[in-house]
Amino acid sequence: MKYIFNYIFLLFFVLSGCTHKNDNKQGNTAGLKIVSLAASISDELVELGLKHNIVGATSYCKIAKDNKDLIVGSALETNEEKIILLKPHIVCATRLTKQSTIDILKKNGINVFVYNKANSFKSIANNFVNLGKKTGKEDKAKAIVKKAQTKIDSLTELISKQNKMPKILFQLGSNPIATVIPDTYMDELIRLSGGINLFYDMNKYIVSRESVLLRNPDFIFITTMGTSGDDERKTWQQYKDISAVKNNKIFLIDAGTASLPTVTNFVNTLEFMIKKMYF
Repeated sequence: MKYIFNYIFLLFFVLSGCTHKNDNKQGNTAGLKIVSLAASISDELVELGLKHNIVGATSYCKIAKDNKDLIVGSALETNEEKIILLKPHIVCATRLTKQSTIDILKKNGINVFVYNKANSFKSIANNFVNLGKKTGKEDKAKAIVKKAQTKIDSLTELISKQNKMPKILFQLGSNPIATVIPDTYMDELIRLSGGINLFYDMNKYIVSRESVLLRNPDFIFITTMGTSGDDERKTWQQYKDISAVKNNKIFLIDAGTASLPTVTNFVNTLEFMIKKMYF
C-alpha cells in the first residue's frame, strides 16, 4: 500500500489531553517530566515551550527524529518498562494506546491521561487548554487558542458571500482510497472552507475510485506521504471529465499538518484550503 493502513486511522483518532495530580502554577515547569505518546501531543508541548520537559516520545514525533533516546514506542505499541524507568510526572496518551499499557503505568504510580476525541476545532482547543492547565502553561495555551479563533473568524468572513458550495474530496490514502467522513475535524475543515464533503453521507473511510468519479468533486485535496501524493494526483488527472481535473483544482496538502489535530495545524490547514479554493 502507498499508505500504511493503520496510519489512516491515526489521522482521525490521534486525540489530545494530559493531566497531572497536582496542577502546576503558571510557568513553574522546572523538573516536570512528560512522556508523549502521540506526535500531535509532542507538537503541542513544544509550542507551549515544554520541549525540554519531554523525556519520552514516539517514533512518529518530530522531537524524536534527532534524539532516538526519547523513543518509548509508537502510538500503538509502547515500551512500558522504559516509561516506568523514566519516572515521568505525566504520561499523555491517546485512545490508540492499549488499555493494558495504561493499566500497567497506573499500577506503577504514573499519572496517565487519555486525550478526549478530537472531532472538531472546539474539542482540539479544549484539549490544548487542558494540557496547558496541567503543565503550568494555561495562559499561553489560551492565548494561542484565542489567536487561532480570530484567524478562523477572519478566514470564514472572507468567503461568507460565496454562493456556491463546492464538493470536496479530502483524500487520505490511495490504495485503498481513504477519505473524510462526518463527525471528524477534517469534515469541519471542509465545512468552514465553504464546501460540502463529497462523502457527507458515509460512515466508512474507504471508498472506490468509481464512487468518486460518480460524485464528481470540484476540488481534490490529497495528503502527502512520500511520493504517493504526486502519483495520486497524476492518476486523477487521467479522468478528464471530473470538475476538479477540468479546472485544475487538485492540490497536495502536507500530511504532517492536516493529519495531526492541533490548534495551529487546524488553522493552517483551513487557510491553505481557502486560499487554494478562492484566491
